[in-house]
Amino acid sequence: MVNFSLNILIVEDDLALALNLEVIVEEMGYNVIGRVDNSAEALELILTKNPDLILMDIDIKGDLSGLQIADKIKHLAIPVIFTTSHDSQEYFDKAELTNNIGYLVKPVHKFTLLSTIETAFKKLFQVEQKNNSNTEIQAEDKQKVFSLKDALFFKKRGLLHKINICDILYISADDNYTITVTKDGEFLSALRLFEIEEILKSHSFLKTHRSYLINIHKIDSIDPVNNIINIGSKEIPISRANRTMVLEKINLLK
Repeated sequence: MVNFSLNILIVEDDLALALNLEVIVEEMGYNVIGRVDNSAEALELILTKNPDLILMDIDIKGDLSGLQIADKIKHLAIPVIFTTSHDSQEYFDKAELTNNIGYLVKPVHKFTLLSTIETAFKKLFQVEQKNNSNTEIQAEDKQKVFSLKDALFFKKRGLLHKINICDILYISADDNYTITVTKDGEFLSALRLFEIEEILKSHSFLKTHRSYLINIHKIDSIDPVNNIINIGSKEIPISRANRTMVLEKINLLK
C-alpha cells in the first residue's frame, strides 16, 4: 500500500529530544525519513531525499548551524520549523530570513508541534478548502487540499496526504466536490473543478469536459470519432465545446 503521508527530516543533536520528536511525528501519522545530528548528514539527506518539511535545531554538530543550513537550502523552498533553546529576538530575526515557517522553543510539546505544522502549512499552501455545508458527506470525511511545489496535499482527520502532481491520472467533478484519481487511490476535496484547474495551470492538465480535468501524460488512447479519451480503464468524454481545443493542445504537448 502506498503511503501518501508528509515526509519529515529531523535535525537535532540532543538524542533524547530527537527520539521524542520522532515518536511525536510518527504518532501524528507522518513519515520520518531521517534523524541526524550534524550539518554534513543533514545536507546530504536534504539533497538526496528532498523532505517536505524539516524540523531543524539551530545548534547542531558540524561546520554549519541550523540557521546556516536553512539559508544554504533556501532556493529549494523546503519549509523549516526551528527548534531551539534560544528564546531571543536575535535568533528569531535570523530564522525569519530563511524558509522558516515555525519557531519552537524547547522543550517541544506534542500538541504545540502538531499545531505549528498545521498552521505553518496553511500559510504556505496556495489554496484552502472553502467551508461547505453539504450534509451528504460526514464532517470527518471532508478534506482540504493544498498545493506546494510539485505536489498536492489532501487533509483528512488531521493528516496531510501527499500526492505528486505527476501521478494524478485525472480529476472529476461531483457537484461541489472533486475527486482526484491516481493509480493508487482517490482523494475527495471540497474544491470546485475550476479551482483545481487554477492550481494545476502550470502543469500539463487539460479540461476535456465541464466535469473532467486530465493529465495529458497519462493518456493511453484517443477516440476522436466518439469524443473519448482513455486513461487506463476509464473513458473520459470530450465535450463538443472543448473538442477542437483539446485535440489541438494534445498535438502540441505530446
